[in-house]
Amino acid sequence: MDTLTIHEQELVNPLTYEAYRKLVEELVEQEKTSGGEQIEEKIGFTKLNLQRMKRVEKQFAILPELKETLEQNQPNWKWLVLVEAWCGDGAQLLPAIARIAAEASVIELTVLLRDENPSLMDTCLSNGSRSIPKLICIDAETGERLFTWGSRPKAIQEQVVSFKAANPTAGHDELVQQVQLWYAKDRSNALQQDLLELTTQALAKAELTV
Repeated sequence: MDTLTIHEQELVNPLTYEAYRKLVEELVEQEKTSGGEQIEEKIGFTKLNLQRMKRVEKQFAILPELKETLEQNQPNWKWLVLVEAWCGDGAQLLPAIARIAAEASVIELTVLLRDENPSLMDTCLSNGSRSIPKLICIDAETGERLFTWGSRPKAIQEQVVSFKAANPTAGHDELVQQVQLWYAKDRSNALQQDLLELTTQALAKAELTV
């Protein structure tokens, strides 16, 4: 278990999902994006991501076994999610994470902009990279970090690895397009399978320490 603790006073500009969603809408209206790099590509991604978020919100259905696990055990958890408005993976994953937290009713979700929270981001790098989205689950009473997840579901990442191996000359844009197609087909299932596994493991460890 990761014993790093997180103190709420260290979090910069914490947002609810609803506030983050409103922020993305405002950025789209202003033809801007989050973070300091206001380039055309990222501004365009932000506009696309708003549509992706709306689609996930409309289509999402929580896995019964994940909801049952959370409701039966009633963990007192907080989920912190590091993300940015231009992040395509974040647009596909954050709305689903928010719905899981809301439907389970035992998890408090806080959304954080990665570039405003570099110190926290640097405690959960992916192969040395500040890849997002990154979910950090902490014990609400102690602040202890129980697990981290991200930046992409295992099943989706396996498809990425296979695609790169089979298509070594494929460009970045082609890969991004493929990833978005996989997300659309998956309908948040891979994410939920990952979170079910991590949740079950964390709850089992908690039982051992009681």
